[in-house]
Amino acid sequence: MSFLEYLSNYIKENRIFLYLIVTIMAIVNIVILLDPYLSKSLESLIYIDLLVCISILIFLVLGFFNYKNKFDMFISYINKKKDEDFNFKGNVIYTEVDKLVKEYDEEIYSLKEELEEINDYMTNWIHEVKIPISVLEIISKRIRDIDTGLSKDIRTSVSRINRLVEQAMYSSRAGNYSSDFLIGETDLENVVKEVIKKNKYQFIYNKIEIETQDLNYTILTDKKWITHIIELIVDNSIKYSKAGGKIEIFTKEAKNGIELHIKDYGLGIVPQDIDRIFDKGFTGQNGRKITKSTGMGLYISKKILNKLSHKIEVISTPGEFCDVYITFYKLSDYFNVT
Repeated sequence: MSFLEYLSNYIKENRIFLYLIVTIMAIVNIVILLDPYLSKSLESLIYIDLLVCISILIFLVLGFFNYKNKFDMFISYINKKKDEDFNFKGNVIYTEVDKLVKEYDEEIYSLKEELEEINDYMTNWIHEVKIPISVLEIISKRIRDIDTGLSKDIRTSVSRINRLVEQAMYSSRAGNYSSDFLIGETDLENVVKEVIKKNKYQFIYNKIEIETQDLNYTILTDKKWITHIIELIVDNSIKYSKAGGKIEIFTKEAKNGIELHIKDYGLGIVPQDIDRIFDKGFTGQNGRKITKSTGMGLYISKKILNKLSHKIEVISTPGEFCDVYITFYKLSDYFNVT
């Protein structure tokens, strides 16, 4: 807060006192001036008014600096930089605030412990559930020669479960994304190929054609997180595509960087939903048609991309296509943006 803001607040808080002083001085001066016996002492009256004004000014200045000092200490206390020399007992308001801060600190600490316990449980559950997933993958390979169709169905379902487990793992780190970032030069083409390979059974099972072009770019990002985000978007594209459909993954040169487009020719997004698709838990009109939609994929994607200083946008025409694209800033501009 600037000096003028302090002064303005101080005057506002003490305006009643100032009004009182001015009123008293006005009454005294009017009475003296109207009294024929006292009106002759005009010079003395001016001298008294001058002394009173100087005294009031001195007390106001002292009061202002005392107010500013206490306000600074109070803000420091709220910001967890409590000055031990500051005595809260001298003011009822400060004492009550001190009590509330301590109560909130205890409540926050309790909630933090609960969240840590939930996170520990989630982490343990994720590691435990990976064991039966691995067993199912082995079973699918063993029965491949006996029943190819059944083996394909199992592998597709296992792939889906594995992706959901990974999504749960990434979501459990909500709020701590930036602490897990490792920014470096990343080959975009390799990332996309990795995602396609990981989802190959989904493409085969849903008979969806995948087409890639112009992906030979190096971007500055976190490889692990960007792979997860692209996988979430591709999963959405598969989910909302028609059987026998097509998904295109390509890039475009933009003024401020490179755009990675993931475009499907499925249900599309209705105009009234387009501005809300990044909201937490929002499934929209199409999401209600698909029971496995959670409304979390794009929300998590945007949250992580914001922290990575990348931009995500969507263009869509209902019943025709949906184009989700991420803008990666040029290497020379990335640190300026961040």
